[in-house]
Amino acid sequence: MIRPKIGTYAVYEPTEEGWESWSQQLQQINSDLADQGLEIISAPEAVRDEDSCRRVAAWFASQQVDLLHPLIITWSFDHYTVLIHQSAPLPVAIRTIPGIRTGSIVGGQQLGNVLTDIEVEHRLLYGALGSQETARETAIYARACALRQKLRGARFLLIGRRTPGMSNIAIDELEILRLLGIVLTTMGMDEFNLVVEKVSPAQAEAEWQKVSTRAAEVSCNPQQAIASMKHYVALKQLIAQYQFQSITIGSYPACQGVACLPLALLDDEGIATGCGEGDVNSAIAKYLLMQLSDAPGHFGEMLEIDESANSIVTSHCGAGAPSLADQDGYILCPVRLAHSGVCIRYKARPGPITYVNLVGRRSNYRMCAIEGNAVHTEMVFEGNPMRIVLKTPLRNLWQAVSQYGFGHHWMAGYAHVANELSVFCHLTGIKGIFPDIDP
Repeated sequence: MIRPKIGTYAVYEPTEEGWESWSQQLQQINSDLADQGLEIISAPEAVRDEDSCRRVAAWFASQQVDLLHPLIITWSFDHYTVLIHQSAPLPVAIRTIPGIRTGSIVGGQQLGNVLTDIEVEHRLLYGALGSQETARETAIYARACALRQKLRGARFLLIGRRTPGMSNIAIDELEILRLLGIVLTTMGMDEFNLVVEKVSPAQAEAEWQKVSTRAAEVSCNPQQAIASMKHYVALKQLIAQYQFQSITIGSYPACQGVACLPLALLDDEGIATGCGEGDVNSAIAKYLLMQLSDAPGHFGEMLEIDESANSIVTSHCGAGAPSLADQDGYILCPVRLAHSGVCIRYKARPGPITYVNLVGRRSNYRMCAIEGNAVHTEMVFEGNPMRIVLKTPLRNLWQAVSQYGFGHHWMAGYAHVANELSVFCHLTGIKGIFPDIDP
């Protein structure tokens, strides 16, 4: 899970009441935020005049934080934070606190007005010292800001091409660079096969032994399994050489039973993968969910709708991370339809879920995210079935799919993070549709 670095500092005016307790108040705010899992980078002094402002601005310019967090102790001059922002151009979370005679609320509103007019991304927050709700609200904003920062310069790899006939997953390479900062590298399947050919059978067999000995059952052809693991070793070599954060393979149907298990294993190692149909947008959505949770993402399609139970079943053919299996574990077997190669098959474990679809291209990128809980399911589809009971009526989700034209690949993440994704969409300019949040 991503751990944001938040730059905190106190701001006060020495002629106002209540400034003397700034240090204790800032310490309390820092403690509240640390309890939310944030890494606190706190300025060594308060901002109270021009000289202290310059020193704090220079200090933050040398720190690598994701968010500036001024604590408005008393009414104070708004240009101090403006100057600090010029040295560290980051989003600003303004914190105001109770106190009828200190003017904290007034100072926060004044600063928020100025930041709005000069188009600086910010949030205006209010809450008593020790308020868990305000600290949680700040943490949601901080995680979204950190996620945006982390994407800048992230390297994603697409091997092959998208599946013919799936026009909706065509990727706009320049738009994801503009919106998100993602650098997409493309590689032909012929180029990748040259890397695969150089992998020794002994390396592939060693990797196969690791994963097969942990399986509850193995029923695939050993030679086909080792051929698949050569692809896994080749992908690991590319990741080590080029520092890719995500890999998508596009060669369906040729990749059936070849790419499934390698992609599953990479998900468990923190590399967000798109399935073998070449859907980079889904890999981006999975990457976001993996950064906001402590588990790999789950790639699926909405295969069953049960209005009476307000649930859906989502699954794909067998490229899910092994760690997402329920207590019965996983089996390794030929992939359905192709009846060859090797895939990983299991029922997905229970837990809190955010279900996400990301589609679009220039000027119309859009995301839908809805929360629910994965519950026990039988092997209702030969792959990695997950049954999700939604928090919001299923009809609301279906209406969003219809109205905004969402696609057929849905990523599930093991955490309730619709609020973070809503802020992330605001930060990046993606149109966000959130049935749990939107009125």
